[in-house]
Amino acid sequence: MTSVRLRPNSLNFVELLAQAVALISPTMTAALIIPVMYSNTGNWSWISYALGTVMLLFVSLNLNQFARRSTCAGSMYAYICHGLGLTTGGIGGWSLIWAYLGIAMAGVTGFSIFAGKLLDMAGIDAPPILLFAVCVGAAWFCAWKNVQLSALLMLIFEGLSMLLIVVLCLIVLFQHHFMVDRAQFDVGALPWSSVGLGVVVAIFSLVGFECATAFGDEAKSPLKKAKNTKRTL
Repeated sequence: MTSVRLRPNSLNFVELLAQAVALISPTMTAALIIPVMYSNTGNWSWISYALGTVMLLFVSLNLNQFARRSTCAGSMYAYICHGLGLTTGGIGGWSLIWAYLGIAMAGVTGFSIFAGKLLDMAGIDAPPILLFAVCVGAAWFCAWKNVQLSALLMLIFEGLSMLLIVVLCLIVLFQHHFMVDRAQFDVGALPWSSVGLGVVVAIFSLVGFECATAFGDEAKSPLKKAKNTKRTL
């Protein structure tokens, strides 16, 4: 029997960046997460995003300390094991798997909803289960066929989506004459009880950048900036 191995040295920096950007999914954030955030924290949504960003900056700084010294497939699990032990690493690894499954489910469901609406506008009636299957099948095929193809397609689609969202935002701002919403700076009206939930939502919309650590085997020169370091994990 031949063992199935990951394709080594196949992803460059841009392709790894594409994976991270796609998993962060700024399109999903603009379309779904921001409305959820606003429904909880109102005009002070920005402070929840600021706090969530600071928290994740500390996470990224910690990841950097490991990523610059060692790399392997699924490095996040290995990093946790190396720093906190096997038990904590196992919990972290399974948590990461379930988190990615949840994000994937949200993305596929979002595709099914938005694609269905778009097809309805074109007069085409497509069952949601069919759209769901098409999305899952296409994602699986791209990842199975060539991880580079998957990465580049994600970067292209995400870039086009963000371009359309930016254009839409500029149109809305132009209609409102780019007015500054002063209500968001009213400290007395800050819903402090909702800020905590808002931070959770903010973190959910920002996570995904750490997925680059999972491509330790596929990445080209993953320790390029640490030339004298060996793969220790």
